[in-house]
Parts: sequence; C-alpha cells; structure tokens
Amino acid sequence: MKRFSYGISAAILTFAVGILVASSAVSGKRPPAPEPPAPPAHGHGGQQRGKTLEMVFVLDTTGSMGGLIEGAKQRIWGIVNEVMQTPSRPSVRVGLVAYRDRGDEYVTQVLPLTNDLDRVYSTLMDYRANGGGDWQEDVRRALSEGVRRAGWSQKSPNVAQIIFLVGDAPPHDDYGNEPDALLTAQEAVERGMTVNTVQCGVAGDTRQIWQAIARRGEGQYFAIAQDGGVETVSTPYDARLSELANKLGSTYMAYGGGAGPEGERFRATAANTAVVTERKVAASAPATAQAERAVNKALNRDAYVGDLLQSIENNTVKLDDVKAEDLPDNLQKLSPAERRKEVERRLAERKQIREEIVTLSKQRDAHIAAQRGKQSGARTGFDAAVSAALKEQLARRGIK
Repeated sequence: MKRFSYGISAAILTFAVGILVASSAVSGKRPPAPEPPAPPAHGHGGQQRGKTLEMVFVLDTTGSMGGLIEGAKQRIWGIVNEVMQTPSRPSVRVGLVAYRDRGDEYVTQVLPLTNDLDRVYSTLMDYRANGGGDWQEDVRRALSEGVRRAGWSQKSPNVAQIIFLVGDAPPHDDYGNEPDALLTAQEAVERGMTVNTVQCGVAGDTRQIWQAIARRGEGQYFAIAQDGGVETVSTPYDARLSELANKLGSTYMAYGGGAGPEGERFRATAANTAVVTERKVAASAPATAQAERAVNKALNRDAYVGDLLQSIENNTVKLDDVKAEDLPDNLQKLSPAERRKEVERRLAERKQIREEIVTLSKQRDAHIAAQRGKQSGARTGFDAAVSAALKEQLARRGIK
C-alpha cells in the first residue's frame, strides 16, 4: 500500500493559484516572448552557446514519495547551478513527468523541457504525494512519455539528453497495452538519451527492474533513502541572496506586442507575470532554495523570458533595431539617445546585482563546505545521485 498524505500547506497553495500542473498543460504562463534569432557563440558572463543539457525527471508522485518530492523542491536550482558553473557553462533545460497509476487522480502529467526554472519550480510546488492504492505503478507509460513527449531537441553532439526515473515501486507489467520499460529505455538510447534510475527505499523487486532499466538505458542506478535523503544547510547569506534575486527580478523590461492597446496589454501582462512569479517564490520557497535561485538568476542567460535587457545581453537583439512601439512604455517616451543611456544604466545596475550575488554565493559555498566537513560519510541523497550521474554523463558529451 502506498496511500500516504503529504499535502502542501494552505499558504503555499494559495500562492500557487494560477499555475496548473500539466494534465491539461501548465497554465499561469507568460505571454509569448518575441522569437529571438539564432544565438551567438556566447551569452553574458562568457557562457558558451552550443553546449546544452536537457534533463527530464520522471517522478513517482504517489503517497509514499512525499519526502523525495520535498527534497526535489529544495534542490532543483542547486542541481542546475552545479552544471552551469562547470567550465563548459552549458545552458540547461528541465522537464518533468509526474506519474501515478490507473484509478488515481492522474496517470501522468508532463511539463515539456523548458529553460524557465521558475515554471519548473511552480510545477514541483503543485505536486502532492497521494494515490497509489496497490504496489506497482504505471512506470511503463511514464517512462514512455518522458522519452516521447518531453519536447527533446534534435539529436546533436552538443546536447546531452538525460532522464532520471525516480520511484520506489516497480511497473505494472500486466499493462500489456503500455510499452515495456526496457524497450523504452533502449529506444531512448537510440534517440541519443541516457536513462538513469533512482530507487527510493529498499524493495527488492524495484531494485531488480530499476537496475535493468539503467543498464538498457546506458545510465546509472542509485539507491537512496525512502525520504530522498536530501540534506540542506542554512547559511547567514540566504536572506540577502533572496533579496538580491527579487531586486534582479525588478529590473525586468517586457517588450514586444506592437503598438496600440493590445501591445500595451501584452507588455503589462508580461511585466505583471514576472512580478507575481517573484512574489510566489518568495512566499513558498524555503530560504535555502531562494538562495540557490538567486545564484541561478545571476548565472542563467535565459532566466527571464521576454526581457529586453536579457535579449540585449545575449546579443539576440540590438536596442536600435527594436521598433519603438515594441519597447517598454517608459522607453517609448525617450529620444534614441536617452533610451540608450537608460538601458545602459539598467544593464549596469543588473551587472552590479549579479556581482554581489556571485560574491555572496562563494561565501555561502564555503560555509556549506565547512558544515558538511563536520559530518561523517558521503552524501547519498537524491541531489547527490543526480550530481554524480551528470558529472560522468556530461563528460561523455564533452561538457566538462
């Protein structure tokens, strides 16, 4: 039996209104951002374009998985930050497949790959561990949808595509109309993906099939504690980093949409969505997650969808090439020379905020390392398993 209840608090749910997880796709979305041209070799901060990690977590969300889900919420930004701070500095896209079983509220919910980590986090916040009346789950459909419906890029030497199947129960092998999990893992490899498995708990039947899936998927198998084993360390720097993330978010400048009332509504909606997102995260994310989000916002060249300053930083647009009617309303009122001056001022402000975040994050890392140095034994939780797999599998793709 797997029916336990791990609900999200009412306060978090209140703040999470407007973001729906995907059985009907995720709502609460930003209006469409202007389509940028193909990116140049480097974005801001010297990040290399062309190296990309696409990572999909296929997560059991039945009742016994509450601890793991909470751990994923705590560490999602930190996991991505570790990748972004490697020498290759790849861009990162994350997707989610939540799964349960037939007869539950849903069988699967798919969030396709996105570089919008706030959207990923909001989706995780809406996951509640529930359901799962018998032992086996519909792992077959979940893994299949992780391979076929997650919105992967075309196979490329510059793109690492990695799946993490995370759960504590084996597949329903009596669901003959669902594709066999081993065949799906083999299909993933043929498409250029790697499939890892992370087992929560110690069930022998799960271990056997999880190991087989990892072998067929040319990935790694990990066994972790039932509760996910995620350990977080609070630091004196967390609160200030959270403040700086909110300050960085306030520099967002929506553009696009054209002239007239429709264009004004487009930009106002985009700007308001950015503000609402900052408030949601500030209300719902624990302090450690907020601190790691701040670091991600400083590192991530794709942190803000539809943001004029980010597009200029990434050299995907030039200010002088943007039509006046597509500019933020306050810039439309200025002369071209005044616009350039104002944008330069805002870019300098953003750079200063980022620099403070990076400085504090180094001090925070040193504090965490010192605290962990006092503990005996190696880290063995969900985040440690993901980090270990990524280190080895990114190296295969030349992402150091």
